[in-house]
Amino acid sequence: MYLGEVPQQELWDIINVNVGATTMMSRMVLSDMVQRGKGAIVNISSGSELQPLPLMTVYAASKVYLKSFSDALRYEYQGSGITVQHLSPLFVNTKMNEFSHRLRKSSVIVPDATTYAKNAVHTLGVTDHSTGYWAHGVQV
Repeated sequence: MYLGEVPQQELWDIINVNVGATTMMSRMVLSDMVQRGKGAIVNISSGSELQPLPLMTVYAASKVYLKSFSDALRYEYQGSGITVQHLSPLFVNTKMNEFSHRLRKSSVIVPDATTYAKNAVHTLGVTDHSTGYWAHGVQV
């Protein structure tokens, strides 16, 4: 939808989940991580951050926020023992993709959530940025 057509509450829902919740949850856990001298924050963005997405303007922009936020947070807490990782998956077979029967069928390029998560976990502590799944990395 064009920005002017999207209901205001829907815009706030996207911003609150992708920007607000991520920011506040990170803030909530950081002090304990700093005190322990270890921890990990993994922010999951989306391949939609890779280019402007007309008709999904606020969603895509909120995903760009997650990348920038993760980069800045990593810099702020470097040397504290805290790992801050940013994942930007492409399509994963979840209910979010209910609009497309092709995206609701798992395949090599559209993994199910369990497959994606198992692959993404293996990148933690290895790289700051990742798609989290090898086939997504090839596509990017």
